[in-house]
Amino acid sequence: MKEPTKESPIDRGEVLVPGVCQVCGAEGPTIEVPGAEPPNAFCPACAIEYGENAVEDEGEE
Repeated sequence: MKEPTKESPIDRGEVLVPGVCQVCGAEGPTIEVPGAEPPNAFCPACAIEYGENAVEDEGEE
């Protein structure tokens, strides 16, 4: 059985809503981080590749 390694998106303050990915422009379900600076809306594929880095970059300021 796999053990979770990270908090769920909801625990991190992320929500899944219909929209447009701010990285690739794909329409459909997007994972958004309300209140974060753009890009803060990612399709599931871009969220895996870019989402973690965007949140980590904010913490370095």
